[in-house]
Amino acid sequence: MAMTFYLDESGHSGDAVNSGDEFDFKGQPFFALAAVGIEDEAFIAARIDELKALHRIPPGELKSKSLTSKSKFVLDVISFLESIDAPILVELVDKRFFIIANIVSFQLTPACMSFPEGASTSYIRNGIADFLCAEAPNELLDIFAQACLEPSDENVLLSFSALQELGEKRRKLVGPVAECLCLMVEDARSEYLELKAEDANAYLQFLPPPDHNKRNKRVWMLPNLTSFTNIYARLNLFFSKKLSGIRIVHDQQLEIEEILQLGKANAEAPKDERPFAPRSDYVFEESATLEFAHSYESIGLQLADVVAGAVMRYFRDSKSGDTHPDLDKAVLQLIRNTNKKPGYGVNQVVASFEVRHA
Repeated sequence: MAMTFYLDESGHSGDAVNSGDEFDFKGQPFFALAAVGIEDEAFIAARIDELKALHRIPPGELKSKSLTSKSKFVLDVISFLESIDAPILVELVDKRFFIIANIVSFQLTPACMSFPEGASTSYIRNGIADFLCAEAPNELLDIFAQACLEPSDENVLLSFSALQELGEKRRKLVGPVAECLCLMVEDARSEYLELKAEDANAYLQFLPPPDHNKRNKRVWMLPNLTSFTNIYARLNLFFSKKLSGIRIVHDQQLEIEEILQLGKANAEAPKDERPFAPRSDYVFEESATLEFAHSYESIGLQLADVVAGAVMRYFRDSKSGDTHPDLDKAVLQLIRNTNKKPGYGVNQVVASFEVRHA
């Protein structure tokens, strides 16, 4: 029987420049996208009905946001899925760190500077991103976000200056990493000024390109898109490139369905260089299908919502030490089993000092 992967998200607050007050992202600082692989949906539905009856969950559609007081039910659902070896893949994104990762990728190590994809470049990017996550004031992120919203020579140079100023201020206290940041800013600014002499729009090469939603509105740095494409690449690893016959069903996303379809096609397209992602495989030989459906039509989508919501709430609430022990157990179980098979488990897009371990 062919396997279907059901995908749903939790913590969506729009693109990353839609950051709310003081980068609180409207009270949703984390985004999670979960994929749950199911072969026999009827069998799953019957067992979930039993668990709903046991925990006195009302009949009808399961919604993660209505299960915040039902952590034991969530634990039992995730334990059941793992007991039948249902593949569970989750992308967990710290939205503030996600913006910082874009600063590093597009301003400090842009494609036009031909940094080779690989372990060394990844190590540098991660080190600088960790430093910025710990040290960068919100004003620096604001300047970068404004450059995205209003791309211009002036705004890109302002962003470079903010990065340079931070590096200079922290040079004596932090040492080599701050020094490295200053050197990278100098190199990137020099590269930009050289390109600018030939191309008045060269500043666009130092900013993440916007996507366009269904209403043709520009959106920047969508964690939905990068999370989806990485889960797709993780599935490619999980199935050893044998994706033919695999069906992906994503919860309906009217605003960004076309963006996700284009993201899938772009991931599959041949490229000279692929992202360095040891727990994913971006070299596609076969293609899975992608469709969208309403969650009330499918227990698979409802379970993906339950998993995504659990992971998002765990990361959000554990910062204040306010998580339920059963929620802790459920998510730590997923983290503990990460990589028990290639591509499986929770991929944490967070600063290295924020990574959770089971």
